[in-house]
Amino acid sequence: MSIVVIYGFTGTFQAGHEYEYVHPEPGATHKCMLFLAQPDDQPLEEVARSECSKYGFQEVDFSGHGQLKVEVLNTDQYRGFAGFYEEALQEGSALVYYPN
Repeated sequence: MSIVVIYGFTGTFQAGHEYEYVHPEPGATHKCMLFLAQPDDQPLEEVARSECSKYGFQEVDFSGHGQLKVEVLNTDQYRGFAGFYEEALQEGSALVYYPN
C-alpha cells in the first residue's frame, strides 16, 4: 500500500507543464508542497523533482519532506489537505502552490 509524502520546496514556474491545473504566472517563484505517493517514507528527491517539473516548476529547492499521517486529516488544522492526499493516492501526486 502506498503512503503520501509531502515535499516542501520553492521553485520558479516555467511554461511547458505536462499536468493541467490552474498554474501561476510564468517566471513567478512560489513556495509549494508536492504530495507524492510512495511505497515507503524513504526520500525520493529525484522522483519528486521530476514531478515538480511536470507541474512546470524549475529551480526547485527542497526544504524538507515527511510522511502525511492519514489520522491528521481528521483535525481542523489539516482537514483541507484531504483532497490533495486522495489525489496523490489516485494520480501519483498533487501540488499546492502558495501565492506571493
